[in-house]
Amino acid sequence: MKNKMIGLIGGMGPYASAYFYELLIKKSSELYGAKNNNDYPEVVIDSVPVPDFISDTKQIGFAKKMLISRVRKLNNFGCKTLAMVCNTGHVLYPELSKNSRSEFLSMVDAVAREVKKRNLRKVGILATPTTIRFGLYDKAVSRMGTQVINPTKEMQKEHELVIREVVAGRRSESHERRLYHLTQGFIKANGLDGVILGCTELPLVFPKRGFTNVVDCLDVLSDNLLKKYYSN
Repeated sequence: MKNKMIGLIGGMGPYASAYFYELLIKKSSELYGAKNNNDYPEVVIDSVPVPDFISDTKQIGFAKKMLISRVRKLNNFGCKTLAMVCNTGHVLYPELSKNSRSEFLSMVDAVAREVKKRNLRKVGILATPTTIRFGLYDKAVSRMGTQVINPTKEMQKEHELVIREVVAGRRSESHERRLYHLTQGFIKANGLDGVILGCTELPLVFPKRGFTNVVDCLDVLSDNLLKKYYSN
C-alpha cells in the first residue's frame, strides 16, 4: 500500500474523529483481512482546533484560512487521499478541494451516492442548523432524484443540543432515547424511506436498533476511503 497515505482533517469535533479512526481500523480488519501492523492503512490525522462555526457563521472566514493551510500541509506530507470528518465543514469543501493537489473525497457526495444506491425516494436529514441552512444535503441528494425533508426548527435545536453534548464528551443513554423518539416521529410524520445522519457526532449516540435505512455519514465515508486504499 506504498504511497497511499490517507490524510484526515478532524477535530470538529475530536470525539467523532477518534471514533472514525477506530472505525477505519475495525473495517480494515473485518472487511480487508488486516492482521499485522503493515496491513492497516497509513493515516495522518490533523485534529484542527477550528473555532465554532456551527452556530457562529462569522467564524467561517477564519476557519477557511485555517483549514486551507491544513490541506496544504497534508499534501506536503505526502497524503494521496484527503477527507474531512465534519459535515458542517463541507460548507467550505469547494475552496478546500480547490487548494488540494491530492484527491479530496466529499463525505456529502458519498452519502448522496449511497442514498441513490439504496433507492431511497424520500429521506430526512439529521444535522446541525448550519448544515441544513446551507442546504448541503438538499443539493447533493436532490441531484440523485431523491426528495429531501428537513426537520423542524424545534427538532434542529434538539439535535444541536445533543451534538454539543457529544463534542463536550458528555454522552449518555438519554441522548440515544431522545434521538430514538425524535426520529420515530420524524419518519412517521413525513412518510420517510430513511434518514441521513448528517453530523459526525450523531453516529456516536444514535440508536443501533429500531430503524432501517439509516445512512450513517461516517460509515459511508470510511467505506469509500478503504475501498480506494485497498484497491489495486
